[in-house]
Amino acid sequence: MKKTILFLALFICSLGVFAQDFTTLDVNSLQKMEDYVQAEPKVLACSNYLLSTPHQKENMNRLLAMQYILKWMEGTDYTFSIDANAVELTDGNSDLFGLYMATMPKVVLENKGTNLSADEVHNRVVSLLVSYCKEEKNNMKPTKKLKKLMK
Repeated sequence: MKKTILFLALFICSLGVFAQDFTTLDVNSLQKMEDYVQAEPKVLACSNYLLSTPHQKENMNRLLAMQYILKWMEGTDYTFSIDANAVELTDGNSDLFGLYMATMPKVVLENKGTNLSADEVHNRVVSLLVSYCKEEKNNMKPTKKLKKLMK
């Protein structure tokens, strides 16, 4: 009986470990360049979270994670290029465009030390978006261009 209770307690505690809570992220904490460098692991966690959870308009964690990423992108030393390819790919779908934006830091941060061109970043982001949209449970309607790439 004691083992069962201990197991149950450990199981319940472990559920909190896997849940992401981005309500504690403070976009105002990004002031100096060192703040942006220290925030890189958080930005990567936010991007991974967005790519691993279904899209829901009213999901506060998703909104806060997106907001934090975008604020970080404004002040970091990294340069992000939004060109006609991104606009054409997302074709007016603001949710998909936001996910595109949030995925760019993931690609860059996971390839630190590698000087990726804008085209290489775009291609890797496209690959991640294709994977995300292929999963119906993610509730992200792909554009015609993404559907073509998914085949």
